[in-house]
Amino acid sequence: MAKANWSDIEALVKPWFDQGLQPDRSDLMDLAFQRDASDDVIDALDTLGGRPLESLAQLKEQLAQKGVLA
Repeated sequence: MAKANWSDIEALVKPWFDQGLQPDRSDLMDLAFQRDASDDVIDALDTLGGRPLESLAQLKEQLAQKGVLA
């Protein structure tokens, strides 16, 4: 599996976290498809569990732990 660039993911999802939202995997996948994100970004977000994410830092940590970031 190719790895996603954190900067691409951050650019996609940061506005949601800036608004105080706590999206879950489903929300982030919907956003990625709506914004025509790269396959690497979609694949990375697809590895997430179903629990809401409290912050951008938590998202990055989870993706890094799963080994999907470049």
